[in-house]
Amino acid sequence: MSDNTDQAELKILDFGLSKIIGPDEKCYEFHGTIHYAAPELLLGEPYDKRIDLWSLGIISYILVAGYLPYYS
Repeated sequence: MSDNTDQAELKILDFGLSKIIGPDEKCYEFHGTIHYAAPELLLGEPYDKRIDLWSLGIISYILVAGYLPYYS
């Protein structure tokens, strides 16, 4: 969180490798942490910033269930 008040902003971050890409840019290299990676990333397909929604879904699952939805 950004501070200890009731108005604090929650910030989610990953200390794995990352890359900033533009709105219409595609990426071809693997960036990120494997447990939160979208299927496109794992299959080596080109991807855009929408894969962040997959990672957010994984984080949400962990917050609710208390463990990863899959492990391999």
